Amino acid sequence: MGSTAQSSATTPEDEPDLIALLGSRLCHDLVSPIGAIGNGLELLELSGGGKDEMALIRASLDAALARIRFFRLTFGAARTDAVVSAREIREILNDMYAETRTKILWRDEESRPRDEIRIACLALNCVEVATPWGATVEVIRNEAAWVVHVDAKRLKIDAPLWQSLGRGDLPADLKGSEVQFGILARESRRSRRPVSVSADETHLSLIV
Repeated sequence: MGSTAQSSATTPEDEPDLIALLGSRLCHDLVSPIGAIGNGLELLELSGGGKDEMALIRASLDAALARIRFFRLTFGAARTDAVVSAREIREILNDMYAETRTKILWRDEESRPRDEIRIACLALNCVEVATPWGATVEVIRNEAAWVVHVDAKRLKIDAPLWQSLGRGDLPADLKGSEVQFGILARESRRSRRPVSVSADETHLSLIV
């Protein structure tokens, strides 16, 4: 599978409602860690307190707060002169994925404009769809683009979704959990930024 960005033939009437889908995405991703916090509190109340319950609450809270920070970088508005340090984005990703089977290796050591970090975060959001069973994800920055390499024992590749970043149109039935594909496709086309995707059963490479 491979693709390079071109203009889409989809008409505005056919395009998914990205704003509504974004709302669904935000709600969906925050339900799990916040629900786990509630479960931890319930266990704490039933047992009269304990280290295991407190650890569950702390881990869930850290994950929820990190994901909110990640969403601010990915979907939030920002000043044109805003800059994000490598230390900050690495800290967010470490906290967000700490209790998952996915490991993010952020190889870039430079502070980057917020708009550039946003593209990388959107790419990582896309990668999440392909890695429900966990993976090792390496993020590299070259002179012109972000390069994301994904290695896993098994990947879930939805070809139309990944093709929408390049030559394909966005699926009309795009889900809230997939809204990042629509936003990344729109942003890359708006900025005339080519996107390249290649994938098989265990490896995915995304250049954007």
